[in-house]
Amino acid sequence: MLARLLRLAVFLPLIEVVVIVLVWQAIGPWWTLALLAAGPVAGLVLLRLSPVRTLGHARAALARGQLPHDAVWEGVALGLAGLLLLFPGFFSDLLAIMLLLGPGRRALRRPPGRSGPPAAGPGTEEPLEGQYRSYRD
Repeated sequence: MLARLLRLAVFLPLIEVVVIVLVWQAIGPWWTLALLAAGPVAGLVLLRLSPVRTLGHARAALARGQLPHDAVWEGVALGLAGLLLLFPGFFSDLLAIMLLLGPGRRALRRPPGRSGPPAAGPGTEEPLEGQYRSYRD
């Protein structure tokens, strides 16, 4: 795991520089600089608004009697996307956009190596079996 993080720390800036040079050549310097400046601004806005949104969704889930795990995962995805937007570069912005869209969030929720629907949890139609004792007597 540490080796992967080290490789990411080394190669991510190199990838960012290559992509910035390619975009610079494709659309010109002014548009490239404008896009590089707009990314961190969008990241700050997202980081500022995501806790408020997450808290609202978590409260709504709790009011319905459900666990707020979906709201928490969405908050994690939005926060991670905001952090990725803070880094200057287009590759990290692309990763952030993937997290902002539905498939990226679902990929983040599913553990690696696991496919299919999530395990049964609260709200499923399967009955729980067990013994209980009533204390009304």
